[in-house]
Amino acid sequence: MATPGQSPDTSWLPAGLRACCSRKEEEGCRWRLHASIMKDNTTIKVKKNPHRHTCTSTRRSKNVKNATKFWICEQVKDWLIEDSRVEAKELQWRIKDKHKVQLPYSRVFAGMRLAQTELFGSWDSSFDNLFRFKKEVERSCPGSSVVIDHHTVNGKIRFNRLFFAMKPCIDGFLNGCRPYLAIDSTFLTGRFRGQLACAVAVDGHNWMYPVAVGVIDSETNENWSWFMHRLRDVIGTPEGLAICTDAGAAVMEGVKEVFPTAEHRECMLHLVMNFKKRYTGKIFDDHLWAAAYSWSPYFFEKH
Repeated sequence: MATPGQSPDTSWLPAGLRACCSRKEEEGCRWRLHASIMKDNTTIKVKKNPHRHTCTSTRRSKNVKNATKFWICEQVKDWLIEDSRVEAKELQWRIKDKHKVQLPYSRVFAGMRLAQTELFGSWDSSFDNLFRFKKEVERSCPGSSVVIDHHTVNGKIRFNRLFFAMKPCIDGFLNGCRPYLAIDSTFLTGRFRGQLACAVAVDGHNWMYPVAVGVIDSETNENWSWFMHRLRDVIGTPEGLAICTDAGAAVMEGVKEVFPTAEHRECMLHLVMNFKKRYTGKIFDDHLWAAAYSWSPYFFEKH
């Protein structure tokens, strides 16, 4: 044993060492490992192994039992803190790259879910936190609107719909934006599916200005009517209000029912997509969008 500051005693070692597979004689496995002492009589160099195992040891179970979901949870936490949207497939690849182990997707997914729960809370408890969120918003920002619609299933309260609008956003729209709203929804792709509905205005810089958001399970007449009623509760019916939507029957009916005096227009992008089903060509490409972006009657008529 060497004391601190001294080189280890290697006089007992032979000039070279060779380790062979225990199955060499039985199965002819050529795996071997070479080690030798360098000229400084201190460094031991393990040379590269030129052959892989060809014996039955390579046919043992590939399942890495020590890499449990709890171990995976600890490994992926930092990655989830950096990017909470990273998926299990990506985490599976990162673990393989860092630790050189191939783990089943299902186990990586379970470890990821466990880490997400420890970092961000469980999905199931999120509904209870909604009411705390509502109370805190109403306390810290009076005049804001947070409406949580729920129903009862087997004696338990279950989430149904949500509407959310901050007071500064409401006032900014009414006092600083033109009376125009674009209303649409997009798919939620997390564990619980549904639709994220949005009412967006345009500010003085022609930038998008969020007014209200909602969470609904699908684009039905009932859901859009509910969202429109909540929207009218916070913005009223401004003079000259124009509302732009896609050609969905449910959202168009909701606008007609709740904002009957508003000017209702269909989104230009959806109109173009419908045009392309029947019309193509240079005239179409050069003039359709140009007409839509025209700010004067002269250029509009020209295109």
